[in-house]
Amino acid sequence: MINSFYTAATGTINLQNGMDVTANNVANLSTVGYKASGSTFSDLLYTNIRDGNENLKCGHGTKLQKTDTQFEQGSLRETGRALDYALIDPNAFFAVQTKDGVQYTRSGNFHISLENEKGYLVDSVGNHVLDASGKPVSATSEKDSPSVGVYSFLNEDGLIRTGNTCFIETAESGKANVVTNPEIKNGFLEESSVNSADQMASMMGYQRAFQFNSKIVQMSDEIMQTVNSLR
Repeated sequence: MINSFYTAATGTINLQNGMDVTANNVANLSTVGYKASGSTFSDLLYTNIRDGNENLKCGHGTKLQKTDTQFEQGSLRETGRALDYALIDPNAFFAVQTKDGVQYTRSGNFHISLENEKGYLVDSVGNHVLDASGKPVSATSEKDSPSVGVYSFLNEDGLIRTGNTCFIETAESGKANVVTNPEIKNGFLEESSVNSADQMASMMGYQRAFQFNSKIVQMSDEIMQTVNSLR
């Protein structure tokens, strides 16, 4: 098969992956505390081609190299609810206890869960919110705002996303450090950091590139069929 077929096919596959990342951002446009993801593409290996006295490089398509989380501060929305928390520092996180261990989130829409006649502060899916000592936060009234733990990392880019708003620490991020005197606004929630205009522009670019590569695949297939019919 000719190289154009493989090159264009690789492009369509990786552009589809890029569109999936953008589609996930758009789907979380209204998710509290969500941080947008950005895609980075890179060229695949080049082949040296001898053309007279010159060496030419022939590319073999592109690949989705990595997906980065964009830790930008989202806008704050006032709710007036005591159990809603918003972090001002874009590099700070709440800690929640999940079945898979401690995870970190920017989403501060908390609630009270009664367990054995005792109230605990939990996140939107029922995970216990932790205090600065790593213990579950007790809560007795929807009108109170109990103190919650706030944590930061030396390198937040090293965190791994486990869900739409949750992350886990890694060797690259370093250990979680307790933030003393954190700046928290009660009665507010941090909105998603997704910029709808940027995501729509990105999706349009991916779609055009995808259509172009699909057309090359079709043309390459037709050329191969023509060549095979001449044999």
